[in-house]
Amino acid sequence: MQVLDGDTIEVLIEGVTHRLRYIGIDSPEDGQPFSVKAETLNRELVEGKQVVLEKDVSETDRYERLLRYVYLLDGTFVNAELVRAGMARAAAYEPDTSYQGYFEELQAMAQEEGLGIWGQPEPTATNPVVGEGLIIDPACSQFNAPGNDNENKNEEYVCIVNQGSGDIDLSSWVLHDAYGWKFTFPTFTLRAGADVRVRTGCGEDTELDLHWCRDETAVWNNDGDCANLLDAAGEEVYQYCY
Repeated sequence: MQVLDGDTIEVLIEGVTHRLRYIGIDSPEDGQPFSVKAETLNRELVEGKQVVLEKDVSETDRYERLLRYVYLLDGTFVNAELVRAGMARAAAYEPDTSYQGYFEELQAMAQEEGLGIWGQPEPTATNPVVGEGLIIDPACSQFNAPGNDNENKNEEYVCIVNQGSGDIDLSSWVLHDAYGWKFTFPTFTLRAGADVRVRTGCGEDTELDLHWCRDETAVWNNDGDCANLLDAAGEEVYQYCY
């Protein structure tokens, strides 16, 4: 048993090593606040131990990782414990949602108690949110390109809108999906009231379009994914899940 991060492990099944993603939750990605603590808790829970795996509907995700609910031999529900401790969010990805109501109840409790990721200080007038007014707008985004996404990458894009009253410097900010593929913004300022599309394919960057220019597969999972926006210091500013 090897822990890779807060919601991913490697397990040995009949002599074969499999990468496994916990169903129904999403822990902070590498570099985000609480990512180290989430991985540490996951390690404390499962490393070196035998576990029991429960399947929902899907066998694997698009990255060929096993999708499972994970239990210790004493009955501890690992997915749930990470949410209970505030080290993961409840994240529904159809069709694997059997325990989603339970995860959301645990998340509400963690939020109320200010645990883990829910315990960060609220913004104040003297400590404003960096990028306040910035959103990922699903209405002008296209996570599923027409036809084959891998052959039509520039029609797969995320639309970021500045609804605030001031310009926002996005230089060195990061946009990433649930798996962890990352796009780092070049030197770029998003004007107040403006929007920009981050396209998966290659092209010439403009004030309206930036290009990820991925050589590998398309980025966004058509069956459900999360788009996360981090500022230059690695703090999560906005998340949109579909």
